Amino acid sequence: MFFLFAFSTLFAVAQNKSTIETRALMQSYSKAKSVDKMSKKLLDRYPIRYDKNGNAIIGVTAKVTPGFDAAALGQYGIKVTSRVASIVAMQVPLAQLSVLGTAAGIETYSVAHRVAPMMDRAKVDTRTDSVHAGLGLPMPFNGEGVLIGITDWGFDYTHPNINRKNNPRIERAWDHFKLSGPAPEGFNYGTEYKTATEIMNAKGDTSNLYGYGTHGTHVAGICGGLGTADGHAVGQAPGVHYLLGSWYLDEPSWLDQVSWMYRAAKEAGKRLVINSSWGMYTFSNLDGTSLLSQAINSYSDSGIVFVTSAGNNGDAKFHLRHIFGNDDTLRSIASYFSSGVGQGLIYWGEPSCGSTCSNQFSAAFALKNNITGNISYSPFYSTANEIAFLDSTIVTKDGDTIGYDIMVEQANPNDGRPHVLLNVSRSNKYTILMLCTADSGVMVNVWNVGMVTNHAGNTGNDFVGEQNLNCIAGDYYYGIGEPACAEKTISVAAHSADYYYNDTYMYGNIAYFSSYGPTLDGRNKPEISAPGYDVISSISSWTNTSSYQASLSSFSGGRNYIWASLSGTSMSSPNVSGIVALMLQANPGLTVEQIRDIIFSTARNDMYTGPLQELDSISPRWGHGKIDALKAVGAAYDLLSIEEAAKIRPNLVVYPSPANNNVTVLTGSNALQQAEIYSIDGRRMMQFQVNGESTVDISSLSKGIYFMHVQDRAGIRTAKFVKM
Repeated sequence: MFFLFAFSTLFAVAQNKSTIETRALMQSYSKAKSVDKMSKKLLDRYPIRYDKNGNAIIGVTAKVTPGFDAAALGQYGIKVTSRVASIVAMQVPLAQLSVLGTAAGIETYSVAHRVAPMMDRAKVDTRTDSVHAGLGLPMPFNGEGVLIGITDWGFDYTHPNINRKNNPRIERAWDHFKLSGPAPEGFNYGTEYKTATEIMNAKGDTSNLYGYGTHGTHVAGICGGLGTADGHAVGQAPGVHYLLGSWYLDEPSWLDQVSWMYRAAKEAGKRLVINSSWGMYTFSNLDGTSLLSQAINSYSDSGIVFVTSAGNNGDAKFHLRHIFGNDDTLRSIASYFSSGVGQGLIYWGEPSCGSTCSNQFSAAFALKNNITGNISYSPFYSTANEIAFLDSTIVTKDGDTIGYDIMVEQANPNDGRPHVLLNVSRSNKYTILMLCTADSGVMVNVWNVGMVTNHAGNTGNDFVGEQNLNCIAGDYYYGIGEPACAEKTISVAAHSADYYYNDTYMYGNIAYFSSYGPTLDGRNKPEISAPGYDVISSISSWTNTSSYQASLSSFSGGRNYIWASLSGTSMSSPNVSGIVALMLQANPGLTVEQIRDIIFSTARNDMYTGPLQELDSISPRWGHGKIDALKAVGAAYDLLSIEEAAKIRPNLVVYPSPANNNVTVLTGSNALQQAEIYSIDGRRMMQFQVNGESTVDISSLSKGIYFMHVQDRAGIRTAKFVKM
């Protein structure tokens, strides 16, 4: 008996130092006495390796005090591999793991975890893991009953992350690039697949401008992927079904896809979210006045929720905004896109101010020979004299002929802005100088975008200042392209996901590439941020690009399927699309404006976003902050009628129990609700208000059993907890 008591006491000391997963591993080994007899399910959670003698080794991270003696651990085969300040890394034989519990100088320690896919991290960051678990909500939500339409390219219809024979989730697909037909009813191009068998037999969409790509497969997995067999890389809304549209690279064909999706959703009687992880600058108004933007606004009024990537030019000073003075010429060096064939210079003036003032300007470029220094100038083209298209050349002072083309518009029909699009072919012998002149008081915005061979490039490149040439540097702002600039689309920035590291919550910062707002006309975009850096999701097994490093894999039907990481606002946008699907499952009657208001008002702020909600402000990078799925779904539920809400009332959650000085109360609602704490003999001990996730100080209570009562619209809910 004495031996058992002593063992239990020592083990309690070890428990206080280690994390729960560490204790689970130690206890399992203690019972099994060998790795071979341990639970495989448990072992699979850990990155265990074996040394040359066949001994199981686990990595451990520890926080140590000055009394820590690394050499003393050597006799147990424990190797300290690195140290920074009070944090050390060790390789520990699994059989000796319990030694750390009584070793001198170790304050806390934790075994290594398998590196979690960033999609798993994304769910922690967005609080979607709590929504899937139904934590403090009326029920777990997974997006069931909602359709997500994805307008993209590179779909693998057979990837088990998005579609399975025993769980067909792609309701329809329309491939614009496959010409054999049949086209959807009412359309005369492309091929539509309408049944599960047709979709599986098609295997994937047709090669297009991007070859057999994978972008759409990756985006679909983030929206609602089923994940791997062991539960990794599950998307935001794994209960949704898909409408997949592989579309030609133009606005009309995209609008066709939207129309087709809208019709399919109406026929199915389901709400529709459309994700657009693409963008453009070259032919866009950039102020939300284009026909495309207007169409998005109209469709939004019909109940479609549009979610769009905000752009990937946050690391480029590709914009200039200039108000001209007298005899003033705007000059800057337009740096090249490394893999481009030239540069596109996009000029936009201000809308007409009537006959009392001018808004016209003149655009040109110059070429500086990098060897001789000679500068050769093109003509200046005034927006007062429209040019539909001019394909021309400039013969430099050094005898070289460089091609360029230009379009000049006096007043765009959608916004009245004068506009110039100037494309200059690349020659590595020369540096391009952007030039612009205008009357005093005229404002002009200019962007420098790389041209690529397929003419689909949207990569911003720096405007560089150089004093000797009177050139000024560009800035990062006004980087929102189309369709993100549309008024009623939800424009999404990207950040690195928050995550836990050794039980410490690590906050994620904005991704370096995430574009800055506002829009050209000064509206606040982006509006919300979601994880978009190193996000792991499905890769098309049909892609003709083999550069993807598999993070996860699954063999199914004689074919190997992989998951890999990609970065971009292309990845942050589908995170939000999936969360909107969760909201619509909770409350299918939400309007687009209600969805937008909920997402923005429940955004999460932290040390990186700053107190945006508290200050009622919007950041040109973060928008309102980081999306919070748990609060957003709770707020969606709050807008149900009393009768509807009563059908799916959330459980009241109070934790931890037993508790010491504080408990956390999860009400599943963002509304303020009256709360009371009663003792086991019926005495009311405390009265206060709670909403959403609230921390309550219970230090004044004596030890014992208590009941928390919370009054909501449908009555009183009760939860029991213990005060230690």
